[in-house]
Amino acid sequence: MRSVAGNITLEKIAKRLSRTDMHISLLKIGVILLISGCSSYKFDENLSKLNENDKLGIVGQITNITSEAQRDALNARALTLLNSELGQDEAIELMLVKSPDFQSLLFEHRSRLAVAAQKGRISNPVFSFERMVKGSETEYGRFISFGLLELLTLPVRQDTSKISVELGQANLEAEVFEKVNDLRIAWYEATSSAKRLKLYEDAFTALSANAELAKRMKKTGNMTTTDRIRQQLLLSGATVALAEARMKNISAREALIRKIGLSKDEADLIDLPETLPELSQDPISIEDLSYEINNRLDVKAARLEYELLLEGIGVDQLSSYTDLEFGYRNDRIDDDGSISNKKGYELEVKIPIFDWGDLQRDMVQSELLAKQQMYKSTVLAAASEIRESYRGYRTAFDVAKHHKDQIIPMYETLLDEATYNYNGMIIGVFELVQVGQEKSSAEIRAIDALQNLYLAELKLKSVLVGGRMGLASKAISEAPAMEAKGH
Repeated sequence: MRSVAGNITLEKIAKRLSRTDMHISLLKIGVILLISGCSSYKFDENLSKLNENDKLGIVGQITNITSEAQRDALNARALTLLNSELGQDEAIELMLVKSPDFQSLLFEHRSRLAVAAQKGRISNPVFSFERMVKGSETEYGRFISFGLLELLTLPVRQDTSKISVELGQANLEAEVFEKVNDLRIAWYEATSSAKRLKLYEDAFTALSANAELAKRMKKTGNMTTTDRIRQQLLLSGATVALAEARMKNISAREALIRKIGLSKDEADLIDLPETLPELSQDPISIEDLSYEINNRLDVKAARLEYELLLEGIGVDQLSSYTDLEFGYRNDRIDDDGSISNKKGYELEVKIPIFDWGDLQRDMVQSELLAKQQMYKSTVLAAASEIRESYRGYRTAFDVAKHHKDQIIPMYETLLDEATYNYNGMIIGVFELVQVGQEKSSAEIRAIDALQNLYLAELKLKSVLVGGRMGLASKAISEAPAMEAKGH
């Protein structure tokens, strides 16, 4: 890791200037400008780093689509993914292949990284030509100039450019990481909402049959009006709950479709799993977590922002005092066939008379100190965020496991007992349906708990890798109540 200790001062810049041969020939200067100013940059190398970073949770290969051949190949891969069950990993790969929003993100960072790399190049020299006529005398003036201070400080600016590119890469990783996490959330919500919808549909079917039976019993005089209305109210509640569940399922599914970037015809091919992955037997141990706080994306970005200002502060301070412009002139004078030449050099110096640059230097120094404190703050907050996220994960795991190991089995036992009593004509069909509804409600709460667990696990992994990309507490929509009350 690059050290952030130390400082770049005017003295350091002066030493670099003193080592420069001020009598260098124009040819040598041209060579330096050509070699130093033509640094290469390839965005594909940045994408390769992304694809090799296992911590980002990327499935498949990130490709910045720039040709029809790439597009056709990726569309073929997308069709293969759509024709099979769309698990979470498949959804991520499909997003990388299809999402125009994701491609827009890549192009935006391609532009930003190009700008960062551009900072390490020297500006092009300026050439001017003039023709002056006075009587029989014609004068041709040729003049080439470039920023001398810009050239002399080029090594420092190239270093800052490298840091800028590294910072741009960190920001690219962070945003890709966030996109992948957002898609994982959408997949969990779409899958769990589909499972909840199935339970509401089953409940509605049972209560519809129950209400129809109550209606017939009322006609035969075997049920009071009050009990008949109670059964109808249960059906009405199930009808509302089913409508709400359908709308939530549509919203969750459409949110997933938007994040993947699918057309209507492509979206119709999506086949999500019938349920969320099974709960693991044991929780993740904090001792098993492998992380390095200084490698978190937010900590890395804060450090690079500080280093960027630290590396360039000497140049900023020097340029606040003055500026240097160097030029070479070669004039030819033609006077009735008599040709003569004038050659010379020109040096322009900005004289600090009215503005000594003190405010600019104060601004740069203050910004540097602000970035330094922000870096320290980010490091200090990191450990706390990890501890908090792990406790949230453990709580969610314990709740989900309690639903699976305790609550659901007890409701299954109650339903078995109710079925036995119904077959023995100890209880009626309405009491049996009530127990079934209570079990369905418990299963919905168990799904909510399992979804909360996976979101908490995702948040934990997020703060280990991304820090500022750590997921905010994601509220799970309250399941519509469908508790059946006895008649």
